Amino acid sequence: MNFGQAVNSSLIKKYSTFKGRACRAEWWYFLLFSFLVSLLVSTVTVFFTFGSVDWEYVATLSEDNAATFILNSDFGTSIKVVSIILALALFLPGFAVTVRRLQDLDLSYYWSLPYLVASGISIYITIAPSAVESMVRLDAFGNLIVIIYCLIFLRKGDYDDNRFGPSPLELEEDTY
Repeated sequence: MNFGQAVNSSLIKKYSTFKGRACRAEWWYFLLFSFLVSLLVSTVTVFFTFGSVDWEYVATLSEDNAATFILNSDFGTSIKVVSIILALALFLPGFAVTVRRLQDLDLSYYWSLPYLVASGISIYITIAPSAVESMVRLDAFGNLIVIIYCLIFLRKGDYDDNRFGPSPLELEEDTY
């Protein structure tokens, strides 16, 4: 499966499909696609809203006040809105491909619950950013969960059929 097939499978054909299995390439390419889209959308948003902040005034503020000022400006608001829309748009296909990837490893969907919690934490921190120590710890916890999943998903799936269906590597090309 190549990049285009993986994105097509994750975002169009199996957008909200939790049955079946997803090969390593589908999950990793979806992760790469999500990162690249986030980077592109953030760059475009910054490009069009960067001038709305009075940076000379921000330079006179303390670090905490500057962060609050930027977050409450049009610049910060547009970044938050775009980030929330993107996170919500990619949440369902990301969760679905994660469940299917776990099933490829012959693990039940219950193993996806920590990933669901990490995604929820990430979306919550995007909506209500704060430098409070507990929020920083929550974000670190969410990042740790994602790293653990990345390590788990390096494993090859079963080549044979398992309780979740046939191997995704054996499916015909026109499936994607």
